[in-house]
Amino acid sequence: MGMRSDLSGGISLTTTAAAARARELAGLPYRGPRAAPPRAPRRVRVIGDPQTSLDRFLEVLSAHELLTVDGWLDDDVQLVSIGDHFDYRVHDESDPGEDGVAILRWLAEHHPSQVVLLVGNHDAARVMELITLSDTRFAQARAAAARLAPLERSAPEEYARRWRDEVAPAYPEMVTPGLFARDYASYGEAQRDLVMALLSAGRMRLGVAARLPDARTALLTHAGVTRREVDHLGAEVGPVELAAALDRRLAAAVEARRADWAAGRRVPLDLSPLHVAGAQPHEGGGLLYHRPSNPARASTPSDPVDVAWESDPRRRRYHPRELPAGLVQVVGHTHHTKCKQELRGWLAPDAEALTHGGLRTLIAEEDAVRYHAGVLAAPRAAATMVMIDAEINDLERPADEVPLLELMAVLA
Repeated sequence: MGMRSDLSGGISLTTTAAAARARELAGLPYRGPRAAPPRAPRRVRVIGDPQTSLDRFLEVLSAHELLTVDGWLDDDVQLVSIGDHFDYRVHDESDPGEDGVAILRWLAEHHPSQVVLLVGNHDAARVMELITLSDTRFAQARAAAARLAPLERSAPEEYARRWRDEVAPAYPEMVTPGLFARDYASYGEAQRDLVMALLSAGRMRLGVAARLPDARTALLTHAGVTRREVDHLGAEVGPVELAAALDRRLAAAVEARRADWAAGRRVPLDLSPLHVAGAQPHEGGGLLYHRPSNPARASTPSDPVDVAWESDPRRRRYHPRELPAGLVQVVGHTHHTKCKQELRGWLAPDAEALTHGGLRTLIAEEDAVRYHAGVLAAPRAAATMVMIDAEINDLERPADEVPLLELMAVLA
């Protein structure tokens, strides 16, 4: 196990060493991973969306004793990152643009047998909606979005007029002001180039199959698959089969762009109809964006209930009963605070009592939907979704209280 001797300020030797390696790697082009560890993994973990500073991310790994004093994951550790390596709310002096590159670059330097990298919507956006943007162009667009976005609630008519007449024509790359001002606010060319390099090297995946400690086999993706995605893939409803189909689809999409990217042409990755990129005036939707939701939840002006989910190729919500029956899934993307809003009416008492973070389980059966705290088993015919976005960027929580999901093994 990695040494956790503390330095002054409570920062461990392992965190310090790994941070130094990550920052050094962030300035180097990706040339391929390190050699595979000399022994089979004994500790297999999945970390929720790594949307936080480099120091916080490594602090969590160190608190779980997964790092060594030379700045790598321990040889007996296998780690799955559930996706979304960029963009977070800054609570300290960290730089979300640089830290996102450092986190992903450090993870990718490990051998694929030791670190599995899944693609999230924030990762995909770097090679889809944002791919043509230079740092200068994005900074200009973001400044315009930041000036406009606050008017959406305070002066909606002025917001609509200025968006239509001024901002949208000037920045056709800007899907919505909110995306540029908040969601993708840390974008940089270095992030885009790293994601392109990792995709081109086959280093990032859409799905992976794994075995949970209770021997159930599960499909791991960033945001989950519904029957819609199963139909698009034409695959059997099984974790191994779906993971393979998702990776084939990603590989084909990357291959279709390989020549363009190698020649410096910034042509967006196309994952439709599984995942559809945003285009004015609509945000993207589908595989990497969508989340389970109760259509009976209260509607508000800022969060209207959309009744056309099933027919919308850019849908961002789905009813849990659209999850494939009998399939166990593990996803990130949606933290508990958001789930309490989206799954209103289905919260079990333990989920009601959970204030934030944590591992959670959504169970959908024909006659009931239940959302619980913890990792729960369910009847074999039920659709089960283990949700692991534990709000890692909540700095008020001690690092050792940020849970990682334990696996028995990664299968394929």
